Amino acid sequence: MHACANRPRRVLVLDADMIPALTIVRSLHARGLHIDVASHEDYPLAARSRYAGALLRYPDPLAQASPFVDWVADQIERGGYALIIPVTERSLTPLHHERGRIDERRVAMAPAAALAIALDKSRTLALAAALGIRVPRGCAADTPAAAVAFAATQGYPLVIKPTSSIGAQAQGRIQLQVAYARTDTELVARLAAARRYGTALIQEFFPGTGVGIELIAEHGRITFAFAHRRLHEVPLTGGASSLRLSVPIEPAMLDAARRLIAAMGWHGVAMVEFKQNPQTGEFCLMEVNGRFWGSLPLAAAAGADFPAMLAELYLDGAIRPRPAARTGIYCRNLPNDIHWLEAVLRRDAPPGLATLPTWTRVIRDLLLVFSPRHHFDTQQWRDPRPGLAELRRIVSDHWRRASGLIAHRRFLRRQRAAWRSAAVAARLRTGAHLLFLCYGNINRSALAEVLASERLAGRFRLSSAGLHPAGGRPADPVMVAVAAAHGHDLSASRSRVVDAALVADADLILAMEAAHIEQLAALFPASAGKAFLLGLAAAATIPDAEIPDPYGHRPDAYERCFAQVEQCITGLLGRSRQSPPGTADTTDLAL
Repeated sequence: MHACANRPRRVLVLDADMIPALTIVRSLHARGLHIDVASHEDYPLAARSRYAGALLRYPDPLAQASPFVDWVADQIERGGYALIIPVTERSLTPLHHERGRIDERRVAMAPAAALAIALDKSRTLALAAALGIRVPRGCAADTPAAAVAFAATQGYPLVIKPTSSIGAQAQGRIQLQVAYARTDTELVARLAAARRYGTALIQEFFPGTGVGIELIAEHGRITFAFAHRRLHEVPLTGGASSLRLSVPIEPAMLDAARRLIAAMGWHGVAMVEFKQNPQTGEFCLMEVNGRFWGSLPLAAAAGADFPAMLAELYLDGAIRPRPAARTGIYCRNLPNDIHWLEAVLRRDAPPGLATLPTWTRVIRDLLLVFSPRHHFDTQQWRDPRPGLAELRRIVSDHWRRASGLIAHRRFLRRQRAAWRSAAVAARLRTGAHLLFLCYGNINRSALAEVLASERLAGRFRLSSAGLHPAGGRPADPVMVAVAAAHGHDLSASRSRVVDAALVADADLILAMEAAHIEQLAALFPASAGKAFLLGLAAAATIPDAEIPDPYGHRPDAYERCFAQVEQCITGLLGRSRQSPPGTADTTDLAL
């Protein structure tokens, strides 16, 4: 009996593939708890920690929400865990929606009424506005006309933000992202895309720096708070932070967070996220993250041990007093910060949405790794295996990208040889059925079919298709508008899924990207020798002979796509009139 009494209490941490789960494991082990981890992935990062016990596998909460909840209920009943901690909204959302099927006293999630507000951004912002907290000007536009009317009064750019980070679709739930619009056509198209998975808000774009007030509360009263400022974000327009700094808590922001948390009756951890204009000091509430946040490793490095405080709250009933966290501490997510640096080097900053840092700042931020105040999210001397695994993943990813680039160059050489040797011209001369191919068949290949039907219909049967599994979808409304402006009608276009019969019947398949030809060959080996890049038909040079997908990008991307496809169709018309100099062997040229 004495041995049982001294046995450490067991905690199960979900979402073990995420970095905050690793931080939680490290923290709670230091508090004498036994920590098991679980994920829907095979080799999650947190399971590599020396402090993690067993690794459990559960159904993907996004694709199999109900089986996932059943799994958690079984762990509560049979696993002997004193506490189960969901780390992300993908696991938290189904547990919240099906609380009646679990013993929620053993799951670290806020009360139902409070969490319902945090998971719905429209309700969060409405509550904040009622409390006198500054929120972005916006509307929940139900129609394109209402959206355009709001834009006329507010001006661009605008933010299209799903009210929930987790959306619903036929195959299950899906993680959603924020989008931006700078024209009416972009706004209508991106709002329609967001509304496929649920409701969405249209908001003003509030320029500034992301500031988070991280906290733990007991029944609506903040017990401990910590603040950080985002220094690097991926993408540059705003997203996950890859480098952050612990900063003093601004009293006005803390007061706003206190009022909001009290009104919600919050119990547990949360991050109240603001944007602050560095010139004026004005700040605006963005959202409330009702769970652990991505920058949790910074809080731990600065001495704000939120996992330990959460365990005290749920297992002991109260949080012990502790000193304030240190300011001036940096923490870096290495993989994401490499992506940040790549985006800066590519100058990938849409005008009006992001500002590129100076090279002085880039170098200064890189040199922070030599500062004793600098930490990494994952790399830690006392627990090296997760950091080494992450480094191996980074090297593997870059090696794969480099190898892919080499293979792509070889593919392009073979493709160019096919066009130079008249292999394609021979098929154009003798073939009867011409098939255009892209991924979705709602932009590039649909446009190519319409343009070709006006110039090549007397010479070929024309069709288009996509690799996307859903057929019958209308053309992208932005491309419909662009095509209409040039005198072409895409309104009747509906997507088609490529199949074996279509491939077998086609004499020549013209794809937009190398990946489409590779995927097609894997699905339908009969496509070998007759699938080629459409981009090589153009007289003008198209980078890498590929026509990029404009979907979700700015209007100029659609205009560029239209121009490239039109150039290619003009080139095809000229080639189809040429007689091939001789019989060409097309075997293996496409692959």
